[in-house]
Parts: sequence; C-alpha cells; structure tokens
Amino acid sequence: MPDNVQSLLIGGVGGFVSAVITYISARAKTRLELAVEYDKKLQESRLEAYKKLWAMLEPLARFGRDRAVTYEDLRGISDLSRSWYFREGGIYLTKESRGPYFRWKGLMQPLLDNNQFADQPKAPIPETELEKVISAGSTLRTSLSDDIGTKRASWL
Repeated sequence: MPDNVQSLLIGGVGGFVSAVITYISARAKTRLELAVEYDKKLQESRLEAYKKLWAMLEPLARFGRDRAVTYEDLRGISDLSRSWYFREGGIYLTKESRGPYFRWKGLMQPLLDNNQFADQPKAPIPETELEKVISAGSTLRTSLSDDIGTKRASWL
C-alpha cells in the first residue's frame, strides 16, 4: 500500500476515533452539568421548605420554651405540619428524614386523640407526656440539618 494511502487511512481512522471520543466526553460533561444544576435547585427548594418546618417545631423545643405546651398548641402544630407536608415540603423530604418525620407525627397522635387533653385544650400537657414528642422533634431537626448539610463543614 502506498505511503500516501496508508497515511490517509491512519489519519482518517484517528480523526474518527478522536471525533467519537470528543462527542462522548462532551455529552457526559453536559449531562453532569445538568445534574449539578438540578441538584443545586433541589437543595435550594429543600432548604426553603425545611426552614418552614423547623419554625413549626419551635413550641416543642427542649429548652427555653416561653410557656407550657397545650393541646391547642399541639393541634395547631399537627395541622400546620400536615398542610406543610401535602402542600409544600413533603415532596422534598429525603428517605433519611421521612422516617423521623412520621415517627414524630406518630408520637403526637396519641396525645391528640386523648380526650383528657382535648376536653381542656388550654391546659398544659405534662412534660412526662411530651418527652417522646420533644425528643422525636429534636431527632427530626437533626435529620433535616443533615439533609441540607448545615451542621458539617463545607467541602469547598
């Protein structure tokens, strides 16, 4: 085979392989950029939603509450968090935070179903009755902050 034809063939094959590699790497780069942008928007939306749920949990803080928690307070928190779940934030809960959220809601339900508390909605609920709900709320807040990375050092 003459040198010119051989050189042309090798150059053509090399150019084709180079074009394929360039196409594949450009496509991979574009997909990665789209995934990064999606994750960034998801985290921003999750942060906004989580901030609202976090604020709802304030009356159930373990320390520094300005007053005792009543059935009326607990009913209000339950109603607000249910609306938050279905209208705004539930779609953003990660698998890791869904469990603590529903555990917290599940521990509140017996207190909400208790006629003794429902009959006196403005009377304080005893701390011994609230302890598991308060602890579950703390666990939920920790899980929310883990989801958005606010309690760890930035890798940047």
